[in-house]
Amino acid sequence: MANAAAAKVYADALKQEYGAAAHEKITEMLAEVNALSPHVTADLLDAVLTLNLEMQPLHENLCSQYFMNTRMPKVLEGQLRSQILSFGKQFLEFYQRALSVDTSLQQEERLRAMLPLVVVRMMHYFGEFARWQYLRHFSPDDVFWLNVNQLYRFAEQMHIDSTPVFLFGEDSPGTTVQDQYLIMLMLSLLSSGNLTLRQFNFSYQILCLVSNRMSLQAQFSEEASFAVCLTEAKPAVRANASFVSDAARFWSTVDMVEIIHGWATVMEGGRLPPELKPLVEPGIDASLLRMLCREWAAKPVRFERAERMAVTNRNLEVAHRLSALHRLIRQPDEASMVQTRQADTDSFDDAANIRIYGFVTSRKRDRSTLALAPLNMSADVPQPTVPRDEFLRWSVENVSQTGLGVTLDSLGNEWVSLGGLVGYRDVESSNWSLGLIRRVKRASQRERIYLGLETLSSRPVAASIRPVDAKLIDPSLPPDMVWLSGHISLFVPFDRGGRRINALIMPISVYTLGKQYYMTARNKHFQIALGKVLEKGSDWCLAEIELVKALEKLPLVM
Repeated sequence: MANAAAAKVYADALKQEYGAAAHEKITEMLAEVNALSPHVTADLLDAVLTLNLEMQPLHENLCSQYFMNTRMPKVLEGQLRSQILSFGKQFLEFYQRALSVDTSLQQEERLRAMLPLVVVRMMHYFGEFARWQYLRHFSPDDVFWLNVNQLYRFAEQMHIDSTPVFLFGEDSPGTTVQDQYLIMLMLSLLSSGNLTLRQFNFSYQILCLVSNRMSLQAQFSEEASFAVCLTEAKPAVRANASFVSDAARFWSTVDMVEIIHGWATVMEGGRLPPELKPLVEPGIDASLLRMLCREWAAKPVRFERAERMAVTNRNLEVAHRLSALHRLIRQPDEASMVQTRQADTDSFDDAANIRIYGFVTSRKRDRSTLALAPLNMSADVPQPTVPRDEFLRWSVENVSQTGLGVTLDSLGNEWVSLGGLVGYRDVESSNWSLGLIRRVKRASQRERIYLGLETLSSRPVAASIRPVDAKLIDPSLPPDMVWLSGHISLFVPFDRGGRRINALIMPISVYTLGKQYYMTARNKHFQIALGKVLEKGSDWCLAEIELVKALEKLPLVM
């Protein structure tokens, strides 16, 4: 820590000895330095800036590992997030001490020269902390925003808010304190909790490219899009004339949104803008760019929204996972099918046996029971009913034409995520509805979560699908993924975009665009073809289906 040269030698030695673990070693070492509260000299500050520069590639690799592995165990995810945040926290603490040094003294000329880089990196790590809050569907508290706003005010007073620097070496793009501050403020406008982890990270990357197309102004004008008050503990808000004060700062997003709009147009044409090629991942498309254009529009975009009506004393019973939802939804059908099968011995299970033996005999049950055990989830033996006290309980806050808002405890609902498929019913009801989680918002009290649910169907139908080539499905499949000798699925007709859509929820492993299946639902049979995927989860997908023809009975292949 004597100077920059010694710091680089130390960093190189750590990387050679510990590899990626050098990241954690630097965090521990800097925590010890901060605990000693040393007097910050130009040499010491230069050494810490150098350590920061040398270790930043390892830090970025950790962040990339988090974003690429979206299904890591919760314990590992928590450890990785803690490593990332601790790194930035220790550098922030040291840089904060450097700002308190009296840079007016002649012998501190070197310190003054390093201040722009120090403040830019502080703003970067403040922004990183905010991003990790948003990714977990939290929002930074008032203390955070007061510190950030005061830091920018300090940069203005020191006349370094627009001084260009390289954030982490000359290989990184040039930036300023104002750029980093605007990135943070614009991200705060996306904190409604309706973006996935990858979508939010992509939005941050977009802002890194276009933040220099915005500029903070002290004077209000009719062209101003957003505003922030540097003396208040609040993020950005829509600009208006009543917001004018000495501490208010305004900016327009016209130029920035025009660039994003152009990228969206190119992507809708089936091409990829060169600037976005390194950033695009699965789940990133033109519709996300259109959404960003709407959220960051120069003037508020007005659109129709279903009216929400507050609700009190209404609770829901909730279930998740496709296999569990299918079992619950098919229970009434199984009860009615028992009576039907007592009078009709020609069943779907018999069809599977006929295909094997060529005819039905009294021995078919004995000889085929063992072989078809995983497949023979017959309605003759209804599955046991799940006791009501074993369901999750959520409280309804409001309802609208397209869905409802609910609150729930964090504990026991760790599986909740954007785009998740859930089944729910009123406590006094027996009918299940299906919905998708469209918004996740953590309440100020961290033990509660608010969810926005879009209702897919209030009367889903349990179905079974089997390929038209009549090959038996994989006998090694878990029993709860098989029903009536076919793959479990849920038929869900619903309205979207002003049109009626017939769709099927199925295990993602059985989906192939255009593939045809025989579908059985409520003792009716159809030949269908799979269309495009509308929604996708970790183990399921919702796809449009096209009716090829209705069938009197399922074809039998000898």
